[in-house]
Amino acid sequence: GGLAIVRANFGSLILKLYAFGLFLGTIYSVPPFRLKRWAVPAFLIIATVRGFLLNFGVYYATRAAIGLTEFTWSPAIAFITVFVTVFATVIAITKDLADIEGDRQFRIETFATRLGPERLAFCALALLLSNYVGAIALALKMPEAFAYGGKLMIGAHAVLGAMAVRYTLQARARGFDKAAIAGFYVGIWNLFYSEYFLLPFL
Repeated sequence: GGLAIVRANFGSLILKLYAFGLFLGTIYSVPPFRLKRWAVPAFLIIATVRGFLLNFGVYYATRAAIGLTEFTWSPAIAFITVFVTVFATVIAITKDLADIEGDRQFRIETFATRLGPERLAFCALALLLSNYVGAIALALKMPEAFAYGGKLMIGAHAVLGAMAVRYTLQARARGFDKAAIAGFYVGIWNLFYSEYFLLPFL
C-alpha cells in the first residue's frame, strides 16, 4: 500500500513522517478513538498535521523525489513550519465557532462553547499577532536569511497582522452573530492562504 510506495521512493525519514501522519489521522477519525470529539486532542492533531507534517514533510518528500535525500535545514521551510503550526492551532480552536449553538444544545464541548465566541476570537487574534510579530522579529534579526533583506517579510506580516485585527473588530462590532462569525472564520483562512502565496518570495 501507501507505506510500501513511500519506502520505495522517498527514504526512511519520509516513511516515518508518513506513518506518523497515518497514525494521527486514524486516532482522529476512526472508532473507537475518534479524538476529534474532544477539543484538546483535536487541536493538537490538527496543528501537528497541518503545521509540521504538511510543511516539513512535503518539503523533504519533494527533495527526496528529485534525489536530494541528505537532511539539511532550510530557513524558509523552518519558518513556515513553525508559523503554520501556530496558525493551524488557530484554525483548530476556531473551527467550531459556526456550530456553537448546536454544540451548546447537545452539550458538545469545544473551545467555542467553553470560552464563547468573543473570548475565543480574541485568543485566536493573540496567537495570530504573536505569529506576525515573531515573523517580523525574525526578519529583523536574520535579514540575510530572507529575500530583499527581510523587507518583504516585515512589510507583508505587518499588513497581515493589521488585517487580523480588522477581521476581529468587525466581528465584535456585529456582536459575533452567525454572519459575523462566518466572516471572521473566512478571514482566518484568507490570512492562512496569503502566507503560502508569500512563501516563494520570502
